[in-house]
Amino acid sequence: MEKEYDKYKLGYHANGRKDIFNERHIYELKDKTEYLDFLLKGTGYTLTNSQRTIPVAGFVHEADITELWSEYKALNERGDRPLKISFNTLMLRIVAECLKAAPILNAHMTYKPFTATGKLEYKEKIEVSMPIIFPNGRMLPLLVHDAGNKNLNELAAYVKDMERRLANTIIEESMFDLSADRLGELIKQGKPLQALCTAIAGVVGPGKLKFPPLKARLAYRKNEKSEDLITKDDIGEGTVCVSDVGSIYSGRGFATTSPVLSPTTAVFAFCRVRDEQRVYKDENGVLQLEYRKILPFTLLFDHKIGGFPDIVPFLNRMDEIIDDPTVIREW
Repeated sequence: MEKEYDKYKLGYHANGRKDIFNERHIYELKDKTEYLDFLLKGTGYTLTNSQRTIPVAGFVHEADITELWSEYKALNERGDRPLKISFNTLMLRIVAECLKAAPILNAHMTYKPFTATGKLEYKEKIEVSMPIIFPNGRMLPLLVHDAGNKNLNELAAYVKDMERRLANTIIEESMFDLSADRLGELIKQGKPLQALCTAIAGVVGPGKLKFPPLKARLAYRKNEKSEDLITKDDIGEGTVCVSDVGSIYSGRGFATTSPVLSPTTAVFAFCRVRDEQRVYKDENGVLQLEYRKILPFTLLFDHKIGGFPDIVPFLNRMDEIIDDPTVIREW
């Protein structure tokens, strides 16, 4: 039975995603004003703050994953998996495995430029922040909790359940709860004026935030269970960001991504796997020319943690998995 607030849930708009997405984009030159909505305000604040405080360095690579791709296809062809394993799920698992070799990339950094002081907090759990595109075309990072301790089946089940919870969610309510927490953090940091101005800007003026009717909001909060929703605890920077650029762009080029999100120290992005002619050595050491599966990826990190030696263990572990992909059979 449809509830009066169901039409405000993300799942209600799923079938019209393409039309809604296209309406957001301007395909002809014309004067138009569009104020930032809740999602853009939240992500804009985080991205701007990160850009100001994090000096980013990066590494880009085109990995030959021909053998890894064969092993990946075999995972699903065996038919013994409860859910199909997507390539995105496999990459989440690979990144989590590589982070275990480079824990400095799974850390939070606190830094004060005025006094040039700071600290690194290493995290035992790998909380992957994964950008998700909503039906209205907006994007928000959602968390895959404890990704380092999940096997492929568990990751696939988690992502599927995330889709279920996302469809049930009025995202403005989750963002409201998250924003309230962040306003509280500003006050704790000794910035009450900024917190007050941010709160006022959200409720007055032409750029004020839009919410469902109060009656619908109250009914939603009363009747829906948190385990069926995306809550404020499922949104955020986590300990590392993994972005699948290939899901929205299939052309050539390297994966490019957003700045490292404060307080994390790294972000990883990969493009769509493509077939390209490459020269390689076969098992006999003979040079061969053939089409190979190529995965372009980018690893960006906060240079304040040190330098490129800090990311080498991550890259070495990635190379080991690509060179001997039979290890994924154990996942």
